[in-house]
Amino acid sequence: MRLRLLERIRQSKGPRPDLTSTEALTASLEHHLILIFRTHQGSSASAPDFGLPDFSSLAGESDLETLREMARILTDVIRKYEPRLKNPAVTHVPSRQTGVLEFSLSGEIEFNNERRSLFFSTSIHPDGQIEVN
Repeated sequence: MRLRLLERIRQSKGPRPDLTSTEALTASLEHHLILIFRTHQGSSASAPDFGLPDFSSLAGESDLETLREMARILTDVIRKYEPRLKNPAVTHVPSRQTGVLEFSLSGEIEFNNERRSLFFSTSIHPDGQIEVN
């Protein structure tokens, strides 16, 4: 499992001594997920489906169905554009904040010939701001 090219170039100036290799990889994944989630589909000429669609146009038969569809879309985009994260799964979780949609994101990375589980939480705020932690 490797860092992305620009991260490797940046690291050639000297790795951050406060991060282990696993932490650096996790930070790289988190940074790339944020980039993916904060990009609107259609913004990239070379990859028109990179990023997320406008969720405001989703209209399921119920709120639960719409949330499942959002989780499916998030999973599909991760699967396509973050191949370092194996077996990605996104599920809706009850929000701790009014008006904020929260999702749990899990997956696995291969590191030093072993698989390790990773978990992130993703929040979509009413103003469109998306957080990954």
